Amino acid sequence: MITVAFVKWGDKYDSKYVYRLQKMVSKNLNISHKFICITDKKIPNINYIVPDNLFDLEGWWSKMFLWKKGILSGKILYLDLDTVIQNNIDELINYSPNKLCGVYTYWNDMYTDGSYEHPMYRYKTPFNSSVMVWNAEDYHWVWDKFEEDPNWYIMKYYGDDKFLGNEVENKTTFKEGWIYSNLYGIDEKTETNSSVRIENGRQTTHYYPEKKICLLNGPTNEYYYKPFEKYWND
Repeated sequence: MITVAFVKWGDKYDSKYVYRLQKMVSKNLNISHKFICITDKKIPNINYIVPDNLFDLEGWWSKMFLWKKGILSGKILYLDLDTVIQNNIDELINYSPNKLCGVYTYWNDMYTDGSYEHPMYRYKTPFNSSVMVWNAEDYHWVWDKFEEDPNWYIMKYYGDDKFLGNEVENKTTFKEGWIYSNLYGIDEKTETNSSVRIENGRQTTHYYPEKKICLLNGPTNEYYYKPFEKYWND
């Protein structure tokens, strides 16, 4: 049995995101699994863990609890709350059994060093943590490393993606074409090749119904999510 893990921290997402993601996973994952949500507050009718927030972690940095020993064990599938499961995801589980497997952002294939003034552009990598699979016991060291000096890492890296992309060597990414972004498309060529265009100059978005997962990483207006509502309402 694998563990499907979510993180809900703070008020950015309410509980409906947890419920609908659990529903989509149950529909599209045929491998035996259980759900655990790492959270800062109780969520009714959900298995959850409230870890000791030793460093007052907030936002995306709360995802670092995924790596702490005693929180999770065995094979883990992690999903951000704003992901949409469109089709069967069984292939993700054993795609790379001995490495941390995440999303390669083909639509933003960029590496940078620490010379940029704005933290958003420092240490960029195309490794994205919105969807990940790994064996928990092999990567507890990620938390141990972060715990050595969390303030330094939070200051150095603009988010956990950059931390993982730069600090974890034993990693890989899922097969190209399985996962895409509703904001950026599927590769660097799709930014203007949209099947969903918002009128009146609003942001163009992308929708590929044949793909496994869509990352709803922008925009945040519910109106933009109309093509995806069927996945959590069916």
